[in-house]
Amino acid sequence: MEKIDFTYLEVLSEDDEDFKKEFIETFEATYTSLVKKMKDELASGDLDNLSKSAHQLKPSAKMIQLSCAETLEDLQHHPNNATSDILNEINAQCEDAHRQLVEWAS
Repeated sequence: MEKIDFTYLEVLSEDDEDFKKEFIETFEATYTSLVKKMKDELASGDLDNLSKSAHQLKPSAKMIQLSCAETLEDLQHHPNNATSDILNEINAQCEDAHRQLVEWAS
């Protein structure tokens, strides 16, 4: 998987442990709920809401420079491009990023 560049988060957090913990918890809650939501929306054919969910997850992915941010941008504008494989890859990138964030904060 890809290695996260923590430069921006280092500046943003100013080495505040509470900020890091809150950021990690928020990131985990955001990606787990939104990826699940996008999978449900894909399964039900609700592409309008899939587009909105992709839009909601995109800023978190961009903040830590995940390559899936580009995929989320595409799904925001072209939700008909969504597949289970694409959503599973987004989830895998986010899970890996979460592990890296936890290591970074400890």
